[in-house]
Amino acid sequence: MSNKFGSAVEVCCHTVEFRYWDFDHEITENLKALLTEHAEERAKQCIVEGCSSGELNYYHPHANEGEEIRGWWEIAS
Repeated sequence: MSNKFGSAVEVCCHTVEFRYWDFDHEITENLKALLTEHAEERAKQCIVEGCSSGELNYYHPHANEGEEIRGWWEIAS
């Protein structure tokens, strides 16, 4: 099973689109909230540093050690 999840959030006056892919964890409302929060925090950190897109690497709290959910974010507008 390979899941995907994506959405958009407002960060530093920008609409930021993000997506995570290729993970086996069940997509629950809790996982959606965790991934959205992670994408928002990471995008904010990167935007402040002058970036307009970048990688997302979320270490799932209930996964095997070292297992991550990978993704990408970018400023849409």
